[in-house]
Amino acid sequence: MNTALHHHAKQILLYILSGGTGAVVEIVSYLLLLRWGMWYIGASVIAFVLSYVTAFTLHKYIVFKKPDDFLKHLKRHLTVEVFNLLVTNILLFVLVEYTQLGEEWSKILTMGLGATWNFLLFKFLVFV
Repeated sequence: MNTALHHHAKQILLYILSGGTGAVVEIVSYLLLLRWGMWYIGASVIAFVLSYVTAFTLHKYIVFKKPDDFLKHLKRHLTVEVFNLLVTNILLFVLVEYTQLGEEWSKILTMGLGATWNFLLFKFLVFV
């Protein structure tokens, strides 16, 4: 395997693992907050914040290996993630209110959709 392809394959695998870690933090905290009686949008926002800290740290230092320019990367990463939070919560609201998916499956679906476009945004807009 050529070195460039190997590098990208390794980076994508690390991205999946770190994103998976952030997703576990998000879904577990979301489900716990729902169980404790919190409104699903509020639970989604709090779960996002917990997941954000996890994902940013792993993406910056493990996946993209960019220990410098902390504030620049934080600002760009946060911009992408706030956009994702808005889009996914709008989609979450639509799915919960207008489909039969329910709060749990709607959250899982919106998280998956958000993850699909994040890798490219992080690689080419955030950690450059």
